Amino acid sequence: MTPDARAQARSARLCRALMFGAIVLAAPNASAEGKQIDFDIAAQPLAAALEQYGDVAGRSVLYNSNLTAGRHSSAVRGPMTAGVALARLLAGTGLSARVLGETSFVLYPIPATTQAALPAPVNHYYARLQTGLRAALCGEADARPGGYRIALQFWIDPAGNVERFERLGSAGSATVDAGIDRALRRMQVHVAPPVGIAQPVTLVVVPQGSGVTMACNGSPVRP
Repeated sequence: MTPDARAQARSARLCRALMFGAIVLAAPNASAEGKQIDFDIAAQPLAAALEQYGDVAGRSVLYNSNLTAGRHSSAVRGPMTAGVALARLLAGTGLSARVLGETSFVLYPIPATTQAALPAPVNHYYARLQTGLRAALCGEADARPGGYRIALQFWIDPAGNVERFERLGSAGSATVDAGIDRALRRMQVHVAPPVGIAQPVTLVVVPQGSGVTMACNGSPVRP
């Protein structure tokens, strides 16, 4: 299988996995908002383009995968900020992006309507999930993010506990995979999922973008 074919197959697997919604989890870096980044993203199916964008920009994009079905991105090439690049990537798709947090965006149809907006409790809960997952991964020496890609799914029970989880593939190393499993078993949410959260929740952890540092402060809890 050629590299292009492998990349297409990987994107297809991720698109099938993201049946409800997805959070592409990347490194936070608020100071990089105005930084020029060199992009080279070809026009392609939108889901694959968003994945590539997350790799390069180190930005999280939250979307319902039904929005990306059948849509293609515009090409994005040259130095520009992450926000400008995302707007260009979405040009002509009928979608736009709204800032969700310092390093996150949520996609919605144009024109934006009250129904299209992400409810505040869901917005806050996704942020809580991102924080919980990052803390769990950073606390495990073999799972500290920044150098691997992995798609994860988990189910949260009414008490706010991670009831079960699945790795969708491998991070490329049995040692890292085992560390991720240990981290997910310790992941804590503590709050019941609000109405509007589609389960399972899928998160894609991407490698760190250029000039971006993962928010793993200090030493891991488990060496």
